[in-house]
Amino acid sequence: MATNIPEIKKILEELDIKYREYPGKDFLRVGFGSEHYKDADGDNHISIIVALEENGEFIKFTVPDAYKFDTNLNSFHKMALFQTLLQVSFMTKMMQFEYDIDQGDIWAMIEFPIEDSKLTKTQLKRCIISMVGVLDKYHDIIMDAIKHGITPESEKQQRKAFEEYQRVRREERRQQLGND
Repeated sequence: MATNIPEIKKILEELDIKYREYPGKDFLRVGFGSEHYKDADGDNHISIIVALEENGEFIKFTVPDAYKFDTNLNSFHKMALFQTLLQVSFMTKMMQFEYDIDQGDIWAMIEFPIEDSKLTKTQLKRCIISMVGVLDKYHDIIMDAIKHGITPESEKQQRKAFEEYQRVRREERRQQLGND
């Protein structure tokens, strides 16, 4: 059964999602605004390619060049980047990243086999919403890894830091009130 571009176009139209078609190609492009994510031009915009492979039995959602890593940076920055991308993949569903070692391009992607079933509106919507949500939510920590070599904190580290913040804040408020 698989799927084809006309079926994907129909679903996108039902979801009221605008797309750009490339006649004769097995892909479409959809775009969304973002709050935090910035594309290579510095715009708050996420451009997703929805592509079919293997005669419509496999679908990929990709953001080519989602990020660019300066290949001249040291391995410490690269290690921080890879740890961050792996952690984002671990904390989310479906999202994965690919890295072009020669160009420094980082692609975000969701891919899965359709095989002999039919792509549903729910599947397509979830993939697109997930991709936009993950890139927007984790953009700042990915950029921290790329630019500064900073890795994200674990939930335990975040909780401990927040508890320390609360303790210091309570102490400051007590001192302001004169209640040592």
